[in-house]
Amino acid sequence: NGCKNLANYFKSKKIKKFIQIGSSVEYGKIESPQIENRITPVKKIKSLYGLAKLKSTNYLLNLNKKNFFPCTIIRFFLVYGPGQLENRLIPYVISNCLKNNSFPNSKGNQLRDFLFIDDAVSGIMQCLNNKKSNGHILNICSGNPTKIKSIITKISKTIKKGKPIFGQIKLRPDEPLNLFSNYSK
Repeated sequence: NGCKNLANYFKSKKIKKFIQIGSSVEYGKIESPQIENRITPVKKIKSLYGLAKLKSTNYLLNLNKKNFFPCTIIRFFLVYGPGQLENRLIPYVISNCLKNNSFPNSKGNQLRDFLFIDDAVSGIMQCLNNKKSNGHILNICSGNPTKIKSIITKISKTIKKGKPIFGQIKLRPDEPLNLFSNYSK
């Protein structure tokens, strides 16, 4: 409702662009790589967050078709960077390595597509200045899927501290083994 209310407010204004920050969870449980033009059935979405994001996307795309509303939907893939909470993978690993802790991890076989925060901001700025992106969904990602174990090992080797223990944490039942994107648009 929040997105709908904002879009309806701006519908009669002369705005340059309405950018909806979507999410990779809008693709639901479909095989990677995630492609922008793939239509996700609502029943494939397993979280309320993902469902709300997908409904916002669908509303905005319909508004664009009917009223030429200048909107772009951006779907980020695993943004990381300074200030991120330690309950996310990269800050969790860095913190434990800096403290020279032994710390549990999954086996690390998952493939993920990480995006540095500066690149996410650059993607937003490029969309703001590009009229061709109106009415489109754009994946903003590195396009370089990497095994979680490789990332953890690289951080540990770079810091020269920390002892990651692989295989100690089981994957969540709804966690995809592969989550990465196609960024052809």
